[in-house]
Amino acid sequence: MNRTIYPSVLLTLTLAACGGGGGGGSDETVSISDSATATPSQTSATSTTDTSAKENSTESTSVASTAEIEATVPSASTATVQPVPTNIANGATVSLQCGQTYQGTLDLNGKSNVTVRTTGTCGKASITPGSTVSGWTQYQGNVYSAPIGFTPVQVSIAGKPVNAAHWPNGSQAWVDGGTAVPNGDLDGATLVYLENQSVAQTQRISGSSVNTSKPFYVEGKLWMLDSPGEWAVSNGRLYLWAPDGQSPEGRTWAAPNSNGINADNSSGITIDGVRIFSAATGISAYMSTNLKTLNSEITNSSKDGIWAYGSNGLAVDKTAVTNSVSNGINGFYGIRNAAITNSSVTNSGTVGRYKPTDAGIMFGDGADNRIDNVRVVNSGYHGISVLHNWRTSVTNSVVDTTCVRLNDCGGIYTGARDQLPLNLRIEGNTVTNVKGSEGIAIYLDDSANGVTVSGNTVTNSTIGMMLHNGFDNVVTGNTIASSAIMHLYIAQKPGYTVRNNQVTGNTFRSTNNEQTFNLESGSNLRTFAAINSNTYTSTNPGVFGRSWDGSSAGISHSYSGWKSWMGQDANSTMNGAQ
Repeated sequence: MNRTIYPSVLLTLTLAACGGGGGGGSDETVSISDSATATPSQTSATSTTDTSAKENSTESTSVASTAEIEATVPSASTATVQPVPTNIANGATVSLQCGQTYQGTLDLNGKSNVTVRTTGTCGKASITPGSTVSGWTQYQGNVYSAPIGFTPVQVSIAGKPVNAAHWPNGSQAWVDGGTAVPNGDLDGATLVYLENQSVAQTQRISGSSVNTSKPFYVEGKLWMLDSPGEWAVSNGRLYLWAPDGQSPEGRTWAAPNSNGINADNSSGITIDGVRIFSAATGISAYMSTNLKTLNSEITNSSKDGIWAYGSNGLAVDKTAVTNSVSNGINGFYGIRNAAITNSSVTNSGTVGRYKPTDAGIMFGDGADNRIDNVRVVNSGYHGISVLHNWRTSVTNSVVDTTCVRLNDCGGIYTGARDQLPLNLRIEGNTVTNVKGSEGIAIYLDDSANGVTVSGNTVTNSTIGMMLHNGFDNVVTGNTIASSAIMHLYIAQKPGYTVRNNQVTGNTFRSTNNEQTFNLESGSNLRTFAAINSNTYTSTNPGVFGRSWDGSSAGISHSYSGWKSWMGQDANSTMNGAQ
């Protein structure tokens, strides 16, 4: 695995919209209804029981129902829009009126013990820094234009993001590095290039040419707008070719490079029963402590749904995060004591064309985190990444369809390049449809050790599971079935020693003539793992495993040949017989 995290991608997310100040008081209620401006009003300190968020929430605790929530945004033609409240004091309760849309960035930077909730039962209140766009006139053909006072980073029509105009067009994602762009109007456009099979990068173009040896495309200029579902900005006007070719009037939102809620460096913030849409990052929680997001929806984020770099005690429960261009929930770097439960993360890194992305849920270099009963669907790269996470668990969750855009990735992914024991549990999950030439359902990369993988069900993936330079891991009680190439791949690079792994009590079902095991490379293949008491079924037991020492030709093994060569699997069965 040759994966590099680029800090430049993360740094851009700290730039939340400025505003507000405030501070001081406690036990304050901010009630927002139809006022044109919104500032806190002092009330007496009273204790009340808040039921509005619970009444307004339509999600149940089950993963299945949570996952079915689609990206919903208020209609651009009927939305009632008013400014977000400002000058929020510590200890305040901000009550947003149900069904209303609040425009701007809700500034909770450095605040403590603030609750933001929807009041009433007519649907979630919404927060967006975005704006409706009106005044459309026909430009040429099916392309319409309207005045706009800012440069958007995302445009959506009828609640669905559309692509920035780009070249090349059509189904061709990339052109080879060095290919000449057919128009020199490139200054200010965005270059998107494929650094390697696992990393896409972006760069603003200065000048009239592209200089890269990597596969690339360019986007953001009016001359590139030549297909339905594309937009561009030129001379203070937004140009849009709607997917249906009709006028965009009454159904278009445009989002600036601003966050929905800025809760950086905050403590004890609770977001309950709120929808956040068309923001750069839905909730920016940089270095926050004990931030809770409950019963909420975050959709159409041009970067991350939630960014929680360096946070401690993040809690996300019964919340749906959808259509994030980069990551759904991003806890790289240093997230600790987080709990993501009963929630869904859908379409991360798959919105529009290729863009930088890490995972539906990305936890990097953290500790004591818990991911339980979540559903992660349709991720451009990893589904759930708990890279360099100590004393962390991923349990009872569903990961479906990952590695959609990038390669060498996992449905559930971890690694430990420092070779310190992770004490990590991956238990009771269902992982399916992890595709691509190197799509791996459960991926223990880069010397992962001290990991227990138990009780998981893995199906319909390119490779069921991989241990790369791993040691001291336990793989037990799992079912791995219908892999495209192999079920369990154990790989060792020169200079590393794979050892002390246990593969026992698992069920492996081969339905496509796939191998059960593939071991490479070195002279110690037989001691990579203790393998026994497994249940194997196969339509062709003559195709069972492969071994390669790194120098001679690889050896293919039948089941009986494997047992003889490995000297293991004494208590295992193949198609019911030992």
